[in-house]
Amino acid sequence: MTGSALSTEQSGGATPHTLPTLGVVLVAAGRGERLGAAAPKAFVELRGRTLIEFGIAVATSLPHPGHLVVVVPEDRAAQTLDLIDSVVQPDASWSVTVVPGGRERHESVRFGIDALPESVDTVLVHDAARPFASAELFERVISEVHRTGDSVVPALPIANTLKRVDAEGIVHETIDRAPLVAVQTPQGFPRETLAAAHATAQLHTDPPTDDAEVVQRAGGRVRTVVGEMRAHKLTTPDDLRILEFFLAANVVGLTEEA
Repeated sequence: MTGSALSTEQSGGATPHTLPTLGVVLVAAGRGERLGAAAPKAFVELRGRTLIEFGIAVATSLPHPGHLVVVVPEDRAAQTLDLIDSVVQPDASWSVTVVPGGRERHESVRFGIDALPESVDTVLVHDAARPFASAELFERVISEVHRTGDSVVPALPIANTLKRVDAEGIVHETIDRAPLVAVQTPQGFPRETLAAAHATAQLHTDPPTDDAEVVQRAGGRVRTVVGEMRAHKLTTPDDLRILEFFLAANVVGLTEEA
């Protein structure tokens, strides 16, 4: 199926008084083969809550009239609509749409961008696999996009020593880590910049690993802001234990409900 919206629009209460200028694309269409879970990665549960619920909650908690597009596997659309109804607060000034994902991540993001209202001029793209990214991190990215007009990604310095190895695991050199960073999501963009870059993303034979790379390939400039450790990404079973730690340490803003 193509990236056309497959659901009726869900609203967290009354219709917003002003048209949204902020859009969030929550990417949750990955199957998560490396995780080896029975469910797609975004639908893995932590203490009874799916990862996607945390992403929906933080996006719709932002103090801006906004529109959230949740990109999921087509067979998870009905479940996602139920989760939206249970998570989005009645007084939230956000509307939410669900669309099916594409064959590659960049295609899923493009479907999400296409589903945003025309009034949206700033877009954040966030991986549902980073469930504990804070509202403060979202705001930091938004502020820098507005301040500079550039694309913006959260980044953390690399603490470990880096070695270049061959296929047999033999070390060939130590890599200077000073100019390197590890990037996270949410990543923020002027909408026109992101949409134009994604319009040509399929021309590249090797798929991009994130949206910042899509923009850079199209000639755009990308800035960084300080990221946060709690925006850790679920990729392997070991990451589940790290996310459980953050949840147990009470650093997550979404309270657990019975």
